[in-house]
Amino acid sequence: MKEKIESLLSKINGKHVWDDQPVFCFNSDIDWASEDVMTEYFNIVNPLEIKPTLFVTHESAVIEANFQAGKIERGIHPNFLSNSSHGDSFKEIIETVRQFAPESYGFRSHRLFDVTDITHMLKNDYGYQYVSNLGTILQTNIKPILHESGLVHIPIFFEDGTHLYNQLDLNFKKYTDLFTTPGIKIISFHPINFVFNSPNMTFMRQIKDSLTREEYNNISTATIEKLRNREAGIGQTVIDIVQFVKENNYPIMSLNEVYHNLMGA
Repeated sequence: MKEKIESLLSKINGKHVWDDQPVFCFNSDIDWASEDVMTEYFNIVNPLEIKPTLFVTHESAVIEANFQAGKIERGIHPNFLSNSSHGDSFKEIIETVRQFAPESYGFRSHRLFDVTDITHMLKNDYGYQYVSNLGTILQTNIKPILHESGLVHIPIFFEDGTHLYNQLDLNFKKYTDLFTTPGIKIISFHPINFVFNSPNMTFMRQIKDSLTREEYNNISTATIEKLRNREAGIGQTVIDIVQFVKENNYPIMSLNEVYHNLMGA
């Protein structure tokens, strides 16, 4: 144990590409998005060629097909809150979501729920290697952190809900000086916000509150077309970020790739 921790400390404190330039990483918390929502998500995301990391919450034929095609990688997104559809105990919840991404070794909890019982269990009992459970507001110079559990922790730079909650400008170029600093830039966006192009928190809250859990889990293409925001919104902001990254030839890595780059694999 001591030797492994000392090795991780050496790797984290070593020199990496994100020390000198921004390295972008795109990912999505699936949050029980319907098959039609995910189909629309991939219709937009796949042509961007960014290979996002999807933190999955349920079985999905659409996600599985894109995983098998090498378009994405998967982590798990367990819901440890009360009344979770994943189970009644930490162990049951973890074992439920692992079925949806058995190859995974990274996770992010729903609502960023985090206690030592969970991180130690995922690392020691299930072999997970990294976690991305810390949300920031455009924090510069983000580097992997060695979590007390021994997991590698990779904080989030930009998250769609955080951006909307804090009423930040949808024109991300207002913050260009932050996006161009060195560090790992995790750009995290939810399929539901992305597809509906949410302009603010109230917009998506009203949609969610108007639906039962079953209706939410089965949102149709017709509903998307009917309710999608066609003015400035967070979905377009994410697309603009991708285009900016590509125009400036900044490195793009998946979360697994960030982890392996850190480990020298």
